[in-house]
Amino acid sequence: MLPRPRFFSKKRGTRRTSVPWAGKVAEAFLSTALVALGVAGLYWLIYRVAYVDDAGYWPWFAMVIPVALLVYGVAAVGRLLWQNVASTERRAAAVQKATDWDRLGASKTITPALPTVPPIEAVTDSPGVRLAYRLPIDAASGWVSFTMAAVCLAWNTLVAIFVVQVIALHRSGQPNWLLTWLMVPFVLAGVWTIVALVRQILFNVAIGTTRVEVSQHPFYPGGVFHGFVSQSGRVRVRWLQVQLVCEELAIYQQGTDTRRATSRVFRSVLFSRRKFDIRPPDAFEITFDLTVPPTVMHSFVSTHNAIVWTIVVRGRMTRWGDFERRFPIYVYPLRIVAPTSSSTLAMANA
Repeated sequence: MLPRPRFFSKKRGTRRTSVPWAGKVAEAFLSTALVALGVAGLYWLIYRVAYVDDAGYWPWFAMVIPVALLVYGVAAVGRLLWQNVASTERRAAAVQKATDWDRLGASKTITPALPTVPPIEAVTDSPGVRLAYRLPIDAASGWVSFTMAAVCLAWNTLVAIFVVQVIALHRSGQPNWLLTWLMVPFVLAGVWTIVALVRQILFNVAIGTTRVEVSQHPFYPGGVFHGFVSQSGRVRVRWLQVQLVCEELAIYQQGTDTRRATSRVFRSVLFSRRKFDIRPPDAFEITFDLTVPPTVMHSFVSTHNAIVWTIVVRGRMTRWGDFERRFPIYVYPLRIVAPTSSSTLAMANA
């Protein structure tokens, strides 16, 4: 007796409640449909440009939509073929290469004595004003503003082109009401991107720059070090904290997916204050002592695991909500000697 067809299935470990090829056939059908839809749309737009008089410039810009469908469909078909044609060993090698960690300050020419301890040459080349070294901020916070600006510019440029065409149709006495009403949600989405971008810019201006300096780098277990934080801006602070955080990162495979997991294993509050104001031209400046416990794990980077140490400056501002800025640091084992300064060598030999 043939099994009943199932439109939904569950994955129980390595077993599934449906036949394994059903999902692949559905995925192939959807990807092929996207390719066909992209080809049809692209053909129709090219026909408009080539054979219709006074087609205008909007078909050229509208080609972004079918091209996106075509590229996505071809990529999905290629991935499906790769998973079913390529051998297991070859796919494993590709996954191994794709799951390498991004090592902040990593150098291909200079490495420490232990290969799994990340080098810090690119981190210690920035001298501080109050203390020896100024820490670089995590690049993730800067990419948020850049991504929002790029999305806002691309989306609103494309929407503006269609809005101009709709207005031209209304002025010529041939309004297309279906197209007009379809443009309303796109215009509202464009307005939302502009509002979000303006708020992000005002957020960065109001909170200002966060500068973190340390007395020496790298750190060592059991050592006591000095830190300095300078926070500029024009805000009323509800609370502000400086924390020393250690996190364990892991890359693992779940079925055919590659996933990342993060677990916080250590957190120490180095400084905390509530209810104060920051007004230019003066910045809020504080100094603190930083103690690394003697039994903690040092900074570590391997293929599937990493131990990441970070100084986190986080707080809550009136009107602007919460903010968090992260400054990566490195903790070396005591037997690793980093050629940075005489004080660091003395700490390593202690």
